[in-house]
Amino acid sequence: MPRVRPLARCLLWAWLLTVLVAAGVPAPGAETADDDADDGTPQQSVDRGLAALAQMQSPDGNFSEGPAVTALAGMAFLAGGNTATRGLYHDASARCLKAIIERQDKVTGYLSGDAGNMYGHGFATLYLAESYGMAPDIPVRRSLEAALDLIYYSQNKEGGWRYSPSPTDADISVTICQVMALRAAYNAGVGGDETQECMQRALAYVRRCANGNGSFSYQASMGGDFGSSGPEGVPRTAAGCMCLIGMGVNDPKDRNLGPGLLYLRKYFPAHLRAQEGYFWYGQYYTAQAMFHSPDTEDWTTYWKLARHVITRRQERDGQWTQGEGPGPAYATAMALIILQIPNNYLPIFQR
Repeated sequence: MPRVRPLARCLLWAWLLTVLVAAGVPAPGAETADDDADDGTPQQSVDRGLAALAQMQSPDGNFSEGPAVTALAGMAFLAGGNTATRGLYHDASARCLKAIIERQDKVTGYLSGDAGNMYGHGFATLYLAESYGMAPDIPVRRSLEAALDLIYYSQNKEGGWRYSPSPTDADISVTICQVMALRAAYNAGVGGDETQECMQRALAYVRRCANGNGSFSYQASMGGDFGSSGPEGVPRTAAGCMCLIGMGVNDPKDRNLGPGLLYLRKYFPAHLRAQEGYFWYGQYYTAQAMFHSPDTEDWTTYWKLARHVITRRQERDGQWTQGEGPGPAYATAMALIILQIPNNYLPIFQR
């Protein structure tokens, strides 16, 4: 066999590499580029996810799974730096914003219509606040102010919220949606004293939901830790911790936040791996609680595991389909929001 000279060998490898790249085969080491950057956003996975999410959007900007999902999808686009006027997906982002504003009840300010109740209203209000915070716009501010007015009105005497846009009942899972919306709006300069007073009442309610084991009950009236032990308690505990953090509680020695974070550290890995028990809702708030935890090691530990578990669950077409929820747009939007937290684009995720 003739000997291959060094120059010829180099030319041969260069030709082979060109053929492989042209065929869509990653260069050696490229397939692990995301895995190597353990402290940042897994960009290849995110790029595929954003493209898939944009494909699921209707021409009018809505997603078939309802206004809450339209708002979450809008958050996913914003988390990648895609506002209504800039970014690769600026058109999809603009259509999300337009769809949310057009659905708003012009009398009550309600954003959720007949689907999703106050969950949807909370997510949509948060989305408006983040949109306004990233790109101030008068129509967005007016819509946000009307949405906040409904949140003020709907807070019940205990200090929380539940499904109906009226002050009748409360639970921690709906309450966290309103608290995050209030905090995001306040951070963007919308709300003022009324928001502060509203959040103080909510703080009292959330503290009443806290259990002795560090978890949080679904409702303050339930008492005890029923349904809030082990991994199954992660979604409510993460929501409770983020309620506290969102309302300015950041002392690791706080009587509720400290035990809550300890609970999450102990049980979030099992909840993450199980892919069940309100998986996306739980991880959405767990990721935020770990990111904003007073102990920065919490985020390092969480991210080292979560980014790989979530990216490996992505389908070939870029979607996420596993977990609870109304459909793939919900799961895909939630996954993308979590995976893009390190971007620090969304104001509510900035430390």
